[in-house]
This record gives sequence, structure tokens and C-alpha cells, in this order.
Amino acid sequence: MSSKRTGRALADVMGELDEEPTVTPTAAAVDISVAKESGTPAIVPINVQVTPRDRKRLRQLSLDSGLSLQKLGHEAWNRLLEARGLEPLEAVAASVPSGRSRR
Repeated sequence: MSSKRTGRALADVMGELDEEPTVTPTAAAVDISVAKESGTPAIVPINVQVTPRDRKRLRQLSLDSGLSLQKLGHEAWNRLLEARGLEPLEAVAASVPSGRSRR
């Protein structure tokens, strides 16, 4: 098989490494600046690692309760904060609607 791909010269690669990278604002940075201007709080994601079995259990709880994982997570975090004498989280909507019909 013949390939028409050509490699890059080492000098080209090294030249790119010497140049200063251009910094572009990330979507999160833009969201934060927009939030500051509009007076609304910035929203950032938090990821939690769970086993596939636990993910399935949480999903089933979400379906059984009619609440999104976002709302269930807020409830859980608020109970933890309350138990430690801290103020609750600010209520925020999920960044992507679940599409679930309201009950």
C-alpha cells in the first residue's frame, strides 16, 4: 500500500514549540465573565466517579422519584452541608434539560 502522507520536518515541529501559544478564553471563562456582568452566579460542573452498578441505582432513583440527577445531587450536598452547619448551595438549573416530563 502506498501512502501519500508526508511527515513534518523536525525544524517545523521545534519552531512551533518555541513560539508563544496564543491564549484564547475558554468557554468557562467567558461564562464567568458574562455571569459577572449580568449579576447571575457562574455555574461550574462537578464530576463524581461511581461504579456502573451505582450509576444504574442512581439513575433508577432518578426515574422512581421523578427528579433529575442534578436535583438529587443538590439535595444530597445540601444535607451534607446542613449536617456540618454550613449554608446550602444556591439553586441552579441543569445546563442541559433532562427532557423528562414534569409530574
